[in-house]
Amino acid sequence: MKLKTRSVARRSSSAPAPHAAGAPLRAVHLLGTLKRSPTFSHTETLCELLATELRLNGVASEIIRLVDHRILPGVETRGTKRDDWPGILRRVLRADILIFATPIWWGLHSSEIQRVVERMDALNDELIATGKSELGNKVGGIVITGAEDGAEHVIGNLCNFMIWNGLTMPPACSLSWLGDPSKLSKAGLLKKFKASKNTHGMARTMARNLAFFARLLRRNPIPVVGGEAGNQGLRG
Repeated sequence: MKLKTRSVARRSSSAPAPHAAGAPLRAVHLLGTLKRSPTFSHTETLCELLATELRLNGVASEIIRLVDHRILPGVETRGTKRDDWPGILRRVLRADILIFATPIWWGLHSSEIQRVVERMDALNDELIATGKSELGNKVGGIVITGAEDGAEHVIGNLCNFMIWNGLTMPPACSLSWLGDPSKLSKAGLLKKFKASKNTHGMARTMARNLAFFARLLRRNPIPVVGGEAGNQGLRG
């Protein structure tokens, strides 16, 4: 199945590897809304605000609405011919920045994001065995929307997963908006986000920090000695 993605900035399926000299920085937003395209998603709209700020910092963004794809349950990277996860993961691994974007459901991240977390478990097994992660020297970020509280709990859970899979989490690397947007159109919600000093300010700060650390890691990758993380203590 061909990947269905929403490109917010310039994209190329044959783009060079992220560490190639002169290659533009790229961010992949894994969008965990439960609404299929083209239904209006509040979380996607907040991602688009962040993508605009990332573009101003020299980062191209691609938003992948997970629910539009067939991602099978499991903890392995490989899949069947009807499983879209291996292709999505290839896009993630070509990026410099990985963003988990999720609505809050009963105080937790969405089932779509949890499915991705479970499928990425194979990367954690590799890290434990070899000390090396395919997500190493990439930067992580989190986008959250919800009509209820729980953002800090979701951020804590996802940050824990991301750092123990090799991602670097910069300061102020999350963007959240809690409220009831039910009476707003997409254009109205985006206008509300831009008019909010707090929301727009968080987006600017997050984009700046993600881009700064992505460039820093590209020039100065974290040294890893094979096997140094290879103990089961990493999982407690």
